[in-house]
Order: sequence, then C-alpha cells, then structure tokens
Amino acid sequence: MNGFADFIKEWGYIAVFLGSAVEGETVILTASALAAFGYLSIYKVCAIAFVTTVVVDQILFWIGYKAGTDWIIRRFPKFSKARAKVYTLLHKMDILFIFSFRFIYGIRILSPIVIGSAKVNPSRFSLYNTLSGLTWAIVSSFVGYIIADLVMDGKFDTMPTVLAITILIIIISGGVGLFFKQKDKKSGSGDEKF
Repeated sequence: MNGFADFIKEWGYIAVFLGSAVEGETVILTASALAAFGYLSIYKVCAIAFVTTVVVDQILFWIGYKAGTDWIIRRFPKFSKARAKVYTLLHKMDILFIFSFRFIYGIRILSPIVIGSAKVNPSRFSLYNTLSGLTWAIVSSFVGYIIADLVMDGKFDTMPTVLAITILIIIISGGVGLFFKQKDKKSGSGDEKF
C-alpha cells in the first residue's frame, strides 16, 4: 500500500495539471476523492485545477484572437460543426456562454479559440474566464471530495461545510457575472455584443 501512496503523491498533482488542461473533470474528481482519503491535499488539487484551466483557456483565447479559426478547420475539418455550435451559443448567450463553456463536454477546448476569433473584448473574457475557472475548480474538486467523504465512515461532519462553501462560491460568481452584464447593458454597447 505504501507504493500506491507514494505513486499518488508523486504523480497525482501532475495528473491534476494535465487533466485541467483538457476536458479533465474525471481526473479532478478522482484526485479530489484521493484527497478525501488523505493521499493528496484538496487545496492543492483545487488550486492547480484553477490556475491551469484559467491559464490554458487564456492562451487558447489569444491564439483565436490573433490567428482566427480557419487554420484549425483546414487541419481538422470535423471541428467545423463544433465551431458553428460555439458561435451560435456565443451569440445567443454571450456572457453566460463565456462563463459556462468549460462545463460543456465536447466543445471545451475549441470554445476559447472561437471566442477569441469572435474578437470578444480581452478584459471581458479574462474576467469571466477567471470566475468560471474558479467555479469549475471548486465544484469539480469538492464534488469528488464529498462523494469520497460519503463513502468513508465518521467523516460526515465536513460535508456540510464543504457544500456550503461550494454553493456560496457559485452564488457569488453568478452575482458578479450578472452585475457586470447589467453594467455592460447600462453603458450602452449598442449593436456590438462583445
């Protein structure tokens, strides 16, 4: 059992980093469950997931902002449907889509590139990318932790606290998002949506 624990402690955080860079909720859920069993730190899992997802999506946004998406479609034609779906969702939901794209399986990696190619204001994207990344990291990390906590005997006392913090973060993030959306509407952005 010591060999397993050593392996997890040595490679667990690297797996969290790699999983956060792609559609890696499964990796985060597993790592956070291992944190509940004492193999990893839930705070480190959450922090690595947050920083990695925000930085990677910010880089992908700038790639789209500078280079567009045609080069992706030429190289991977099957992405044309996904690109069209992302554009449609972006134009229908604007800020809500920027906030929620990382929760949508199948378009997670392509979305920030397409959002960048749509010339969304970079500071606006950075704000919602950060809020969304924080929400995603906390929810993904603590859901796995809570599930593992339910499996173990005698650890139920931490569950209400973790759940309350997770819900509070979601509410605060949503409130900040709505505040900025209302502020944008009042400032009179005209026909320009982004």
